[in-house]
Order: sequence, then structure tokens, then C-alpha cells
Amino acid sequence: MVGLLPYILLVMLPTLAISLLAAWRVRSTYSKWDKVASGLSMSAFDFARYLLDRNGLQQVQVETTPGHLTDHYDPRSRTLRVSSAVAGSSGTGRFDPTEQTLGYAEPRTARLSVAAAAVIAHEVGHAAQHAQGDPAMALRQFIVPVAQLGSSLAPWLIIAGVFMNFFGLAVIGLVFFAGAVAFTFVTLPVEFGASKRALAYVEPLGLIGERGDGARSVLRAAGWTYVAASLTAILTFLYYVWLVFGSRR
Repeated sequence: MVGLLPYILLVMLPTLAISLLAAWRVRSTYSKWDKVASGLSMSAFDFARYLLDRNGLQQVQVETTPGHLTDHYDPRSRTLRVSSAVAGSSGTGRFDPTEQTLGYAEPRTARLSVAAAAVIAHEVGHAAQHAQGDPAMALRQFIVPVAQLGSSLAPWLIIAGVFMNFFGLAVIGLVFFAGAVAFTFVTLPVEFGASKRALAYVEPLGLIGERGDGARSVLRAAGWTYVAASLTAILTFLYYVWLVFGSRR
């Protein structure tokens, strides 16, 4: 098959390695800091509600969603969804019972881990970006339809154009896929911006020192998953460019 070996060597293997490394890093970092209590005597939902209300985001709803680290903010319905793993976090590790806690709505037995607090604060950061009309987030939402079309339809257009020797069709596929690549790069400032906001939210609540370092580690590891997505997207795009224009020779 045309271009199969170069695809395996130049795209599949590198992207697989990058993706697995990023996934391992975020899971191992989360697992480490999920064992360390944040010092906040709240459930995950109460903490999300507390941060939202504190930042004037009373209109944002909080729901649960299945899965592990599937937390996200949905700007269409203005809903912050907390994953089952984060919702069940209790920070059962190190904790000093003499320290101050917020005690927002749950008894002192409901304690949030450093990892869960960081993840929730990150999603609240997205809600704040949306409410404040963050330009990068607005741009990302604008190109979502092109990105979805590019990631699903573009590869088929490119392959069909190459095999049918229909150069124009392949180029159309490249344009659509370029939109998907652009989406991954536009996502980076949105994600890093939300992480910056998250740290600003949790530091005044006592996540400083070791706990602050833990929150940064969790957010940094999560950020690398988006960097990995951008790298894999650009590698795939460059391969498609080589495939389309190389077939012309």
C-alpha cells in the first residue's frame, strides 16, 4: 500500500510513543497527588460550586460524568462535569487534623485530594474564560465544526484523492485537516490559561508549599496531553502533505 511503511515509521510509532508517555504522566501524577489531602473539607461537587459562586458563575451547573479524568466544561449548556474518579476522591493520604479547612457544606470527613482540587479548579477556569469572552476560547469554539470535519472526513478525502489521482480532492482534504491541526494549537493557550486561573483559585485556599507544588504538577501533566495532541497532529499533517505532493512526482 502506498506510503504505509513511512506512515508507520514517521507517524504511527512516534505519535503512539508521545501519546502513551503523556497519558502515563498524567495518570501517574494524578494518582500520586490523589493520595494527598488538600485540607479542604468539601466534596468535589461542593468545591466546584464554591469556586463557581465565588467567581460570579452561579449560572453554571455541576453534574457528574462517567469515567476517569473525563472532567470538562461544556460551554454549550454552561455545565461543569466532574468525572466519577474525581467525584469519589477523598484525599485519604497525609492530612493534619489541626489545620484550617473551609467546611463549605460537607462534614470534615469529606476531604478533597490535591489532584481533584486542581482538576476542578481547572474546569472552573474554563467556565470563567467562557463567561469573560476569552479570545482564545472563542476562537476554539468557532473552529470546532471545521476541526470535527477535518479529523473525521479529511483523511478519507486525502486517501481517495491520492489513489484516484484526483489532486484537487486531496488538497481539499489537506485544507480540512489543517483546520483540525489548528484546533489543537489554539487549544494550548486555552488550557494553559485555565491552569493559570486554577492556581490563582486554590492558592488562597491553602494549596501552597507541597500541596501547591502538587497542584502545579497535576495541571502541568494534564497540559502535556494537549501538547502531545498538537505534536501528533502536525506529524500526521506533514505526512499527508508528503503523500499528496509526493504522489504528483
